[in-house]
Amino acid sequence: MSAQESNALSNFKAVYNTAMTRRGRKPIATEVAEANGSYKKNPSRKPANIIHAAAGIPVKPDFIELDETASAVWDETVSVLKDCNILSETDTHLLTSYVSCYAEWKKAYLHVAQHGHENDEGKTSPQSMTFHKLADRHLKLLGELGLSPSSRARLSVAKSDGQKEQGTSLASIIKDLQG
Repeated sequence: MSAQESNALSNFKAVYNTAMTRRGRKPIATEVAEANGSYKKNPSRKPANIIHAAAGIPVKPDFIELDETASAVWDETVSVLKDCNILSETDTHLLTSYVSCYAEWKKAYLHVAQHGHENDEGKTSPQSMTFHKLADRHLKLLGELGLSPSSRARLSVAKSDGQKEQGTSLASIIKDLQG
């Protein structure tokens, strides 16, 4: 192997090992780490280049508008995330994935509820496999959006002057929206 090939191989390994095989816990947001007091002892650990998301409400894509279930879930989710002050325009694609996944999961659920998990040959039906795959994906997206109990426990959002010092529970937000 020539020196040039060896150099190219070592560069590939360095990029591959840093970008594609990250181990350990998923990094937490700088705002969350700061709220938890991670930078009090050593402020130089705080990253210098912090990218902040643009404030605003994401625009609902046309194909989501056409699906009744996805559109209803979009409106409900946007409302909850807006009330929790954790919504930005940059969440459009994540929110689109979440609501389309939920809509497809619901279709698969209804099919499995009517026909069962097995097909006529006694094997697991494709709809059942789809149902389980979408359920897993849905749970992951719930965590990404801060809509699961464990992700809400890790979530820390800066409060405005008008907000109470106490945290607002998701249940109280939903209750306020309904009544």
